[in-house]
Amino acid sequence: MNSNEENPLRRKLEEDLQGSEWLQKFKALSFGLSKLKAEIPITQLCQMEWMAESETLAIRCPNPEVWQGLLAQTEKMARLNIMAKRFIIKCSDRQDIVVEALEPGC
Repeated sequence: MNSNEENPLRRKLEEDLQGSEWLQKFKALSFGLSKLKAEIPITQLCQMEWMAESETLAIRCPNPEVWQGLLAQTEKMARLNIMAKRFIIKCSDRQDIVVEALEPGC
C-alpha cells in the first residue's frame, strides 16, 4: 500500500488540486510563456509580468535594441493564441506599445 492509499484526505486534496481552475490556468500560462519564448526567441531576454485581472502580459525589455526587435514581431505576437488578451512591450526610455491579441482564425 502506498501513502496515498493510506491517507484518503491527502488523496482527496491532490485530486481537488489537479482539478482546480487555478492550477489549470497556471498550466495554460506556463504553456503560453513557453510558446512565446519558442516562437519569438528575443523574448527570452526580457522579464515577463502577468497581470491576471486584465489578462495582459507585460514584456519588459532590457534595452532599446530588444524593444525594437520586439516591435518587428508584434503581428506574430498578436496571433500566438495564448492566454493573453494583450501584450505590453516596455522599455525604460521608450513608449509602451500595446499589442491586442487576435482571435484564433483571424
